[in-house]
Amino acid sequence: MRAFYRAYGLRVGSAVPLPFDSLPAPPQDVDVTVRLGAVPAGLPGSDTIRKAQWQARPGVFLLAVEGVARYLVEGGRDVTVAPLGGDDADVAAFLANAPFAVLLQQRGVLTLHASSVMAGDGAALLLGDSGAGKSSLAAALVERGFPLIADDVTGIVAGADGCATALPGFASLRLWADTLDQLRWRDRGESRLRQGMDKYWMPVEQACTAPLPVRAAFVLKANESNAVAIEPMPEREAFSLLWRNTHRWRAMGAIGKAKTRFRTVAAIAQRVPVAVATRPRHPFLLDALADGVAAQLRTGTSASVSRPPGLAVA
Repeated sequence: MRAFYRAYGLRVGSAVPLPFDSLPAPPQDVDVTVRLGAVPAGLPGSDTIRKAQWQARPGVFLLAVEGVARYLVEGGRDVTVAPLGGDDADVAAFLANAPFAVLLQQRGVLTLHASSVMAGDGAALLLGDSGAGKSSLAAALVERGFPLIADDVTGIVAGADGCATALPGFASLRLWADTLDQLRWRDRGESRLRQGMDKYWMPVEQACTAPLPVRAAFVLKANESNAVAIEPMPEREAFSLLWRNTHRWRAMGAIGKAKTRFRTVAAIAQRVPVAVATRPRHPFLLDALADGVAAQLRTGTSASVSRPPGLAVA
């Protein structure tokens, strides 16, 4: 039985339950089809790039997750899933990450390792490594009136005019249990992300459903300081930070989209203010970080950011 969803501006018909936004009625046509079927253990061809968990060549990507499933992504339109013992939650959690990110790349979309929120008439990117606090910060900003655009993976396209646009993902956040407790979001309808993991899908009512121009970007980092600091970056450093925070960048090169990556990262770095937001490793100081980022988004300039306790702005 097939269900229908919307994610990143695409209509998805899937034989696998997905955490994406459900469509109220079946569409006349779909942009992406997810089916159950046989998936090969490897890809043929001398142009195939082979890594430990995945293989790729232009137009084709194969991911194997031991004990969960194999995923074959083709042409930015078709995903075939062969379960290997994983339950629906595990299969969906992995599919919503690397396979769908590479599907977007196949369609010419830059995927950044970023959550994003709506600020004014545009999008603010929250970039960082795994564990940097992207989803937690996005949740705290949603609490402060900034609707969610995407969580963990944000799709970006550069137009003919060179402006970068963020695509709306889907109205859910991936949050650890301690973040849910800190935000007092328990019992809001969360569902476990994967079996044996204390992390949850959390639906969000305040979510953006339209593409938005990118207006700001914050790269999140943790260190041994005792305060939050927000420091604007010059264009060259901004390009480097955005470049390093491309999601699945090795796969993007393997499928022949390296030029798309360069062109879109350059479009953001040249036109969008990029800042590094540093927080203590322990304690997290989520409220101070969210207040500082929210203040900068509302004023549009770091020089006039209000300084809640524990916040320094360079």
